[in-house]
Amino acid sequence: MNPCHTTAGLLRAGVAILTMATGVTGQAAATPEAAHQQYRVVVLPVDGGTDSYLAGYLNFAPLNNRGTIGVSADTANPAVANSYTSTAGVQTDLQPLPSTPGRSGNNTYINWINQWGLSAGFATQTDTNTGASADSPVVWTPGGEIIDLKPKNSGVGRAVWVNNFGQVSGWLSSSTPDACSFGVGANFAQTEAFVWQFGFLQRLGTLGGSESYGEFINDRGQVSGHSQTSNTPDSVTGCPPYDPFIWENGRMIDINPGDFGGAQGGTNFLNNRGQAVGFGTTAGEAGADPFLWQSGVLTNLNSIGTLGAGVGSAYNVNNGGHVVGINLTTEGEEHAVLWREDEFTDLSTLSGYDCSSPAGINGRDQIVGFSFSCETGAAHAFLWEHGEMLDLNTLIPGDVGIELQYAAWINEEGMIAAQGVLTTGSHQGDTRAVLLIPSGPCDPGVQAARAAALQSVVTARQTATTVAPRKLFRGPDGRVNPVFLTPVSLAVLRSQIQKQSE
Repeated sequence: MNPCHTTAGLLRAGVAILTMATGVTGQAAATPEAAHQQYRVVVLPVDGGTDSYLAGYLNFAPLNNRGTIGVSADTANPAVANSYTSTAGVQTDLQPLPSTPGRSGNNTYINWINQWGLSAGFATQTDTNTGASADSPVVWTPGGEIIDLKPKNSGVGRAVWVNNFGQVSGWLSSSTPDACSFGVGANFAQTEAFVWQFGFLQRLGTLGGSESYGEFINDRGQVSGHSQTSNTPDSVTGCPPYDPFIWENGRMIDINPGDFGGAQGGTNFLNNRGQAVGFGTTAGEAGADPFLWQSGVLTNLNSIGTLGAGVGSAYNVNNGGHVVGINLTTEGEEHAVLWREDEFTDLSTLSGYDCSSPAGINGRDQIVGFSFSCETGAAHAFLWEHGEMLDLNTLIPGDVGIELQYAAWINEEGMIAAQGVLTTGSHQGDTRAVLLIPSGPCDPGVQAARAAALQSVVTARQTATTVAPRKLFRGPDGRVNPVFLTPVSLAVLRSQIQKQSE
């Protein structure tokens, strides 16, 4: 049982009794309802190396509603990273691919885990003679046993998502090189989306071009992703245009056939109600519009609300149809935003930071992400609830010895997957994945004191001269950078800031 739910229920009951007995209404009676909870911190260990990281596709950490979380950890071999799952302190290693003559199985990476503990991701084999590596789409059983999904004589690939019925979505590549490939890493060949179920892999085709890329699969068996719509290069991007798709009932549906005027579009999430969210670029790739799609109807969310700069993207949607994403201000600052029914809310930023980015939203409209400096990438993890953005560092014990930099998922029980840096001890400065478990209501005085102390740290980090935010979303030619239209990790953000400063 979640102690916060119990405490909140008792508070609500107490408020109701007090109201009936005294007639007190308004803010005095509403305050306990808006009380925030504190969290117990579970630091997830390394595996013989220096750091542990939240794994996951895009910036969505694999965390199911039972509290099982997927982690990628350094090993003693700098070239090898190992993934494991952790449930109530019990760690289960995810097997690598078996080594064969001339090939060694090494790296494993988990993208998502379903409610029953079945995981999807990819594992790597390396040629022992040439050093070349190749990824295979795989699933792991709850006990960590690996199942290779790659058909014989096919190229590399990755499994992206697994639903609660064990169906898996992802992509495979061919042997045909393609400079405009959707593949990642060294996998620059033509790709095709797939669904794997009950031991059978089905390729999904394309919307008319040579490539498609499978991403999310929901419990209805719908798959979302993006696909080229032709093989004719766009005059602005130099690559064939691509649109977001939904695959259902054996066919691929273009859910944004050029409606926004640009040459690029994709999905960032698909929920179990069949609602997909994502982005589509505008004419000349000068901007981007966020969308919500359901049952053949696409809604441009900028028609509900926008911060005015003409750049936005929808990142996630809960099963109530409430959407979180980002929107740019006219000053070029990125803000986390919420589209809820016909209302638009700017979630703003934490004090001391000028930008913010969300990752997850649960059924109670609790939202997590990170607020950061657009100039340096310095960041703190946030939780948004009851209309307020909170620094997650104010909701954990002050002596835990970790600084939370970003949060990448929140489940329906309110557990949060976050990433932090150790601040004390012999491993100070090392990175750790953490799981935050609700443990009861916060003492407002303690929370305020921690907020003041953290604010002094943030203020000390700011440069004496105020610098305009970097225009990360647009390149020198004014085109939108599609990297920032998907939920990026803090590491990706910082690397892009570094590139611009060079």
